[in-house]
Amino acid sequence: MSQLNKSETCSFDDVDELMKITRLAVHIPTFLLGLLLNLLAIRGFRTFLKKRWAEYSATSIYMINLAVFDLLLVLSLPFRVVLDHVPTPFPSLCTLVECLYFISMYGSVFTICFISLDRFLAIQYPFLVSHCRSPRKIFGTCCAIWVLVWAGSIPIYNFHEKVENYMCFHNMSDGTWSAKIFVPFEVFGFLLPMGVVGFCSSRSIHILVSHWNHTQEWVQQRACIWTIASNLAVFVASFLPVHLGFFLQFLVRNGFIVECRARQSISLFLQLSLCFSNINCCLDVFCYYFVIKEFRVGITARQRSRGQPSVQDSVTTRG
Repeated sequence: MSQLNKSETCSFDDVDELMKITRLAVHIPTFLLGLLLNLLAIRGFRTFLKKRWAEYSATSIYMINLAVFDLLLVLSLPFRVVLDHVPTPFPSLCTLVECLYFISMYGSVFTICFISLDRFLAIQYPFLVSHCRSPRKIFGTCCAIWVLVWAGSIPIYNFHEKVENYMCFHNMSDGTWSAKIFVPFEVFGFLLPMGVVGFCSSRSIHILVSHWNHTQEWVQQRACIWTIASNLAVFVASFLPVHLGFFLQFLVRNGFIVECRARQSISLFLQLSLCFSNINCCLDVFCYYFVIKEFRVGITARQRSRGQPSVQDSVTTRG
């Protein structure tokens, strides 16, 4: 039987119906919780900026940027749920929701990447990079991330080109899954940032553990380690399954996988991965928690020292 005939006889209706129920069950609490947590996170990090603690400004700006991307994802979820159950009134609405979704996803990817890189440089080279971590320069980096992800969203406008009876996040055109579109997204949108996050996180933790001691400074080091580990865990849990699903779907759409049951399983895996990756906007609260805890530990340590500088302050509290 030809690949075309296999495509015609392989039904995904059961998978799609199951996912409609699953998304409804997952997205409603995610929307409510994510909205609350991220607004509280923005408020919390703004407090540190207002108090003009310069050593905390870099991470505070990055964390606010991450929370804004999470809010963008949160705001797209109600539309995602509604469009599952009603016909799309006009194509531009579908395109807008898809843009919001993928911009928030890759904005979070690049923000976490720069947070990990910034923290590694601050730990490894605290005095050399101190002049590069002014609030203005960090804000400029965040603006560059927004420009990058908005520019990268341009192919989304052609997701459903020449596709009849399209649905949001479904039935994307063959051009969308072509190697010239997919490979750059996979490499530059995930694999390269994952390599940076993995390397910087492992090196940062190694450096901090190698300076282990039994003084007050170890409390700051431990808080910093938990911050780095939570960032890495959230990144991997949120984005690795999704991009594995994208790769498998790329193999399906390019004819490398044609067996019906395998294609149905891949479709289910990809949709489940996308669905549960949205919980990322709530999981990031663990990163916020450990960062704020680290800030408070550093502030307490400085207050106890009554203005006497600590070598570790230049390492653990810089981001």
